[in-house]
Amino acid sequence: MFKVQDYAFQIETTTRSIFNKDKFGLGIVANSDFIEKNPFIPICLVLGNFYNKLDDASKVKIDDFMERYHWLMDKTIEEIGEIKIKEIIKEFNEIASTA
Repeated sequence: MFKVQDYAFQIETTTRSIFNKDKFGLGIVANSDFIEKNPFIPICLVLGNFYNKLDDASKVKIDDFMERYHWLMDKTIEEIGEIKIKEIIKEFNEIASTA
């Protein structure tokens, strides 16, 4: 079994950084305990925060990301699996850092 909390913490860190909130801000959406069970809520919140401020090329990146991963919306990090969550977090961080 992989360390689910480590991946949840990575998403928490990005979310907290983008919104400049502590782990209990945003109605606990930026808390790794919540993220373990609902990783796509903060991911969508972060990406949605940028969406209308971006140029069309950047919007396409978010649209493509959401299209590829939307089927995982109701999955926990454990259900998603280590290989896939690593891929998702890497891409999420790349998009968030350039938005």
